[in-house]
Amino acid sequence: MLFYWPLGKILGMGFNGNWLQAVFTDRIASLVWFTIWQAALSAILALLFGIPGAYVLYHRTFRGQKFLRAFITVPFMLPTIVVAIGFTAFRHLSFVSSLVTGHSGIPIIICANVFMNYSLAVRIIGGVWTSLDAGLEDAAALDGAGRLRTLVSVTLPQLGNSIASAAALIFLYCAANFGLVLVLGGASVKTIETEIYVASTQYLDLPKAAGLVFFQTLITIAAFVVAQRLSKGRMNFFSGTSLERRNPIDKRDLPASIITTGFIGVIIALPLVTVLWRAFRVGNSFGFLNFTNLTGFGARDVLSISVRHAAMNTVRNAIVTTFLSIVIGILIAYLLSRPSVNAHDGPFQRVMDIVFQMPVGISSVVLGLGYLVCFGGGLFPLRSSWLVTPIAQSLLSIPLVIRMLHPALTNIDDELLEMAATESASPYQIWWLIELPIVRNVILMATGYAAVIAIGEFGAANFLAYGDQGTLPTVLYQLISRPGAQNYGMAMAASSLLIGTALLIMYAVSAFDRTERK
Repeated sequence: MLFYWPLGKILGMGFNGNWLQAVFTDRIASLVWFTIWQAALSAILALLFGIPGAYVLYHRTFRGQKFLRAFITVPFMLPTIVVAIGFTAFRHLSFVSSLVTGHSGIPIIICANVFMNYSLAVRIIGGVWTSLDAGLEDAAALDGAGRLRTLVSVTLPQLGNSIASAAALIFLYCAANFGLVLVLGGASVKTIETEIYVASTQYLDLPKAAGLVFFQTLITIAAFVVAQRLSKGRMNFFSGTSLERRNPIDKRDLPASIITTGFIGVIIALPLVTVLWRAFRVGNSFGFLNFTNLTGFGARDVLSISVRHAAMNTVRNAIVTTFLSIVIGILIAYLLSRPSVNAHDGPFQRVMDIVFQMPVGISSVVLGLGYLVCFGGGLFPLRSSWLVTPIAQSLLSIPLVIRMLHPALTNIDDELLEMAATESASPYQIWWLIELPIVRNVILMATGYAAVIAIGEFGAANFLAYGDQGTLPTVLYQLISRPGAQNYGMAMAASSLLIGTALLIMYAVSAFDRTERK
């Protein structure tokens, strides 16, 4: 109700107008096409670099592996506005700009998309890679197959499910990214998401916004259907338990190691280091003035609340969002993991998979606008409460929680559950005494992911968090969109704190990663 009601309300209001005339134009067709191809290209690049990364970081072992896994996850956990800020600074480096960006904002947007979603490809594919039977690769090696031939002929076919799943998820995240395009694209580059924002906020053109949401919904459904077809079954985004000890990295892994190291060093580390460097940069020297200024309201009091106040709001919202995401995510994942009783259960569960994953590909801007329309009064006056922001944010993190928990629940040995049922154990006892202990570490991991995602959510918060309820991402956008060295320095300082926080959380979460076992 909290997702499909606001979505349906906005669509209904828009379709009452002349939405066909508003969206069936050459400009909108070009915008929709750009949204699709830039998301597809970003997903392809993330997979091309992610497969070698999955091999090195999950299929082999070496010192510092645990830290690198946490480090590459930081971009995905950061607020999109922080990533945009990082690549804004990245673009200011003339030698990088001449090589990467040229005179267009499109290359930098694609680079930022890959930067954010690289860890998804590595984690999804790597998590499955650890569960593959190494005997098949050993048999191929005995038959004279080299590493590359074994990868193409033996390993990649087994990873097809995870590759399709990763492609679908990354595509949708890139297609629905709001903050990156808003900051990096400016007025010259627009996607469906940013056009919905402009149509609904600046022009109050609901027919146009509704038509664009309709296209966005079709793209989301199509992405999941294609991924399900390619994966030949239900998509598992996070799975894998190491079956045996993994081999240490050796000289034959040099090509994959070079690709992974180069990508992490240039695409992942450089923007983050640039933000940290600029956070301490004060004029022509270095110091902590930018951090000290975080207690204020920016140059010419551009902020209505201090960064510290916004940080407190963000932490409070993150706690509520995480609680809702975990509770609801566990319930849905549990229901979806139940074994099929008849032939109709399989297709029904696949449809439910798409239903619960829809928030991933639907505009957070529309979700925020829908909440303004549906919950401004009446029986559910959520708009007047600070709870509206974490509730909306939880709808965006629940799908990821489900995708982490669902494979873990379906991988539990059915015989174990049947033996417990034979001993007259109730479903509650089976869950509490058997299933919960098995998936406890996955729940802890999902909790960390949900918390950091809640901290970084920008699209819905930009609509719903007004006045003294502003969050860190909304405050950062206000700072970066206003001129002045002080505001820019404060944005960099706050971004560096978020980078450090995300790294600490993800490093702690990696302790619960079941694929860490050797």
